[in-house]
Amino acid sequence: LLLICGMLEMGWLASTRQVMDTITREATRAGVVAASTTASTTAVNNAVSNKKPSYMTKTIAVTVVFSKPSSFKDGDITVTTAYDLPTLTPLTAFLAPGGTYHIVSTCTMKVG
Repeated sequence: LLLICGMLEMGWLASTRQVMDTITREATRAGVVAASTTASTTAVNNAVSNKKPSYMTKTIAVTVVFSKPSSFKDGDITVTTAYDLPTLTPLTAFLAPGGTYHIVSTCTMKVG
């Protein structure tokens, strides 16, 4: 039973990690096409909110960093997202400290 629950848990974790990577990449793409740092940050946050699946009930933390904020089109944009995923089965809660997995995803793209 523990082995089956462990396999389910790892599948749940891997699937959510893939979803987080996709959300982060798409949010970064939304930020790249904006006209300014303010518009870019807004576009990134909107993309994260729109792409977040319904099973992710907690807030996704979003950090946007520009390599050259004074010259937006000449630099890079780095988007980092973080989410605390609760464990799926109570039998495998010992695998995650505090009963949650902390998933962090980062994507950097060239602007312009």
